Amino acid sequence: MQIAIVGAGVVGLTCGVRLRERGHSVTLFAERRTPETTSDRAAAAFTPPRGPLAERTLGWVRASCRAFEELARTAPESGVDLALFRELARDPLPSTPAWAADVQGFQRLTDLAPPYRDGWAAVLPRIDMTRYMPWLERRFEHELGGAFVHARLLDLGEPFDEGFELVINASGLGARRLAHDDAVTPIRGQVLHVPNTLHLDTVVVEESRGGAPTYVIPFADHVVVGGTFERDEWIEECDEPTLVAMLERARELLARTGLQRPERFGRHRLRASAGLRPGRTVGAQEDCVRLEREEVARGRPVVHVYGHGRAGVTLSWGCADEVARLCEGGSAARAPEDDSIPPRAQARSA
Repeated sequence: MQIAIVGAGVVGLTCGVRLRERGHSVTLFAERRTPETTSDRAAAAFTPPRGPLAERTLGWVRASCRAFEELARTAPESGVDLALFRELARDPLPSTPAWAADVQGFQRLTDLAPPYRDGWAAVLPRIDMTRYMPWLERRFEHELGGAFVHARLLDLGEPFDEGFELVINASGLGARRLAHDDAVTPIRGQVLHVPNTLHLDTVVVEESRGGAPTYVIPFADHVVVGGTFERDEWIEECDEPTLVAMLERARELLARTGLQRPERFGRHRLRASAGLRPGRTVGAQEDCVRLEREEVARGRPVVHVYGHGRAGVTLSWGCADEVARLCEGGSAARAPEDDSIPPRAQARSA
């Protein structure tokens, strides 16, 4: 098929790779490409959504985990590897995650020093986005022959006028306009990169109570420090007080997990960045991904894949596999109940 993808973030690029691997002609329309996308500013580590997961979402998590583990083995140039993760919580966790049996070395952490009361450890994919996004773009464009068009589409019907047979809407926050979906709103995230002069190697996360988590994600030459979860913030910029507070939280977390003289951490900065995550809230359900095929005017098919919130990287390969099936006339995995609501009704209920 002749397929157009709208959006060059991690979801759009991953869909492009999967579809080119399956032999389809794919052109990607985007205003911004790496290193200017929201995905370039992601932390990013493999972090499944918190809380109970619908079977459909759990399937995306499992498929993505397998894909990232394979990249860690076969394509180290992608910036993907495996690392020990430790997540700590001040309150008891409700249950062991449903995906725990699918990852390496998962164990609950219960014998923890105050203020922590619960947690888990596992070996999970770690994704250096400064390397991964350029690699993903090279994979799509140069290795697989995908095409790019720099454009800001005003309507999802435009590619059909140019002869495309199917459109994939991976426009992220742009879906608010292109899909007329008011349930899509920005969630600003700020991150700070500092040199890895202390040779840290374990990913450490403190899941907060009602706010943003604190995370320290080390790579060979830098450490990603975060984060924030700022709803309905449309300004894609960092602010200095927030960056200072994030670094202090990170130092406190490292000290509680055994780092001596934590004041040495983050004395110098490499870069700071802010991105607007494409959140989607339907009723009381957050991170409500819309992944479905819709027949628009005159029976022209659009496959929507947006609303990933902070799980875009984590769900990217699983969602891309399902997008490919929908493009080829297959059926989607069974959706959670909220995803069965028509998009305009969802927008009104949000």
